[in-house]
Amino acid sequence: MRSWLIAVALVAAVVLVGAHEKFKIVGTVAGLKQDEIAVKSIDGATYEIDFTDSAVVTDKHHKKIDRAKVKVGEKVIVLALGHDMFDLEAFEVQLVDR
Repeated sequence: MRSWLIAVALVAAVVLVGAHEKFKIVGTVAGLKQDEIAVKSIDGATYEIDFTDSAVVTDKHHKKIDRAKVKVGEKVIVLALGHDMFDLEAFEVQLVDR
């Protein structure tokens, strides 16, 4: 019984270490690279967020649109996962004005 509890505790610890927080960044696209988007948020900070091929680009109604529509100066809401604000990966980039 004791070894079973230790195994469950170890699995729980691994799951917690691998867990990600959800982040929502609202602002304007300040820069774009193939695999990164920089967003100047409404609080004035600029966040560099991983923008992988798995990230979905949507309009304000969450309808999927072409990734090429993301341009510098566009107002966006970025939904991302990460450990903190300095280690983020976008899973949805919503173009607010579309």
